[in-house]
Amino acid sequence: MPDTRPLEIPADLAHRHPNEITQWLTEVEDDETVTDADVDRARQAVHHALGLD
Repeated sequence: MPDTRPLEIPADLAHRHPNEITQWLTEVEDDETVTDADVDRARQAVHHALGLD
C-alpha cells in the first residue's frame, strides 16, 4: 500500500470555475496516496462548491 498524505481541500474551491473544481476532484481520485475517506471528503466539498447539496 502506498504512503498516504492528508488531503488539503482548497479554501477557495467554491470560487473556482466548475471545470477547475472537477479537474481537482479527478486529480484527487487518481492520487493513490489519498485515502478513501479523504476522497469522500473531497467529493462532499465539490458537491458543496457546485451547489449540488
